[in-house]
Amino acid sequence: MIANVKVLRALMEVPYHHKMIALAMWTVIRVNHPLITSAYRSEKVHEDDSGIHMTIPCRALDWESRRLDDPQAVCDDINNHFEYDPKRPEMKCAIYHKVGKLGWHIHTQVHDRTIYYKDGKEEVDHV
Repeated sequence: MIANVKVLRALMEVPYHHKMIALAMWTVIRVNHPLITSAYRSEKVHEDDSGIHMTIPCRALDWESRRLDDPQAVCDDINNHFEYDPKRPEMKCAIYHKVGKLGWHIHTQVHDRTIYYKDGKEEVDHV
C-alpha cells in the first residue's frame, strides 16, 4: 500500500535500485498490509538525514510502523534475510526509529553489496 499521492509520485519519479525493488517486494509479500510512507526525496527532511532517499537510483523506502504488532521483529526479519554490506556489518537494511516530524517508522535501505539470504542467516520467528 502507498500512503498518498505524494509518495506515489516519489515512487514513480526516479528509478529504484534493483536491490531496493527486491527488498520492497519481499516485504510486501512477507508483512501483512505494509504501507510505504516515504520514498525518493529531492532534499533532506531532517538534520540527521543521510541523503540515501535522494540517491538515483533510489536506495531507500520508509514504512509505517503503527499498525504492526512488533515493528522491531519486522526489522529483525528483514535484516535476517538482507545484509546491507558485508564490509560494514554494523549497517542494517531495516531500522526501526523515530526521526523528527516523521515519527516512528521502519526505514529500509540497500547498497550495491546488499546480499539476500533466501532462507535467512539465522532462525527467527516468521512475522
